Amino acid sequence: MLEEESPQQKAIRLLNRQLGELQTVRSLNHKCPDFKAWRDTTRGILEMFLGPESHHTARFRDTRFFGPTRIIPYGVYVPGDYVSKEDLHGFRTGCETADATLRAAIRYVEDFGVYVEQPKPVTARRGGGRASGMSQNFHGPVNLNQAIATGSAIQRIGHVGNKTGTDLKEMLYLLQQSQDLTPRQLKEGAADIEALAAEVEKPEDERNWRSVLECGQRVLELAGKAVDLGAKLGLHLPAVAGLVDKAKHCLK
Repeated sequence: MLEEESPQQKAIRLLNRQLGELQTVRSLNHKCPDFKAWRDTTRGILEMFLGPESHHTARFRDTRFFGPTRIIPYGVYVPGDYVSKEDLHGFRTGCETADATLRAAIRYVEDFGVYVEQPKPVTARRGGGRASGMSQNFHGPVNLNQAIATGSAIQRIGHVGNKTGTDLKEMLYLLQQSQDLTPRQLKEGAADIEALAAEVEKPEDERNWRSVLECGQRVLELAGKAVDLGAKLGLHLPAVAGLVDKAKHCLK
């Protein structure tokens, strides 16, 4: 009978497998489905065996596999399969970082073992009700607190009853589904979109156009990082680009 594989052995085997597959992935680009599948699998393995807060996990999660974000002018169409020289260079650099990160993660597991999640006690509810001895854990690109915060922002934006408000709400809903954004990026993006919605609700002569400009530019940049949702987000970007253009005109 074969000896059962330990969690440490399994982690090293899977990380080495992803490292080996990276050598094939290098010949692809950031828009290729095979690359996206490899990236998502690698991220899941790192989170499972090194923990979501590990330096190695965070470094891989924040690694960019594309070039500098470019704000697309309103009305300009860019084919979905176009990959620029800057993106190709960014992809190669990202793969080099991923290679080093996986090798460091393997060394870490060899030295210290795998991550073990500790149960968190739940404070007893008021009123004498009984509470469970441990909390439920949620896994995914967005944690529970982040989902609640984003959901609240969507609700607050929802009362802005015009086309721009609808676009902003839909953008925030889409961004929280992106595998390309970190929880921190999503949190900051939600705050910027919510701030834009608050200004849109005001009459134009009462808007803080400086805030509209700064928040709008950050939202456009964030949308550029959500590569996996480019086509869907593109339907709503003109609303933000229009606000940015209007802000620039008003601040002249």
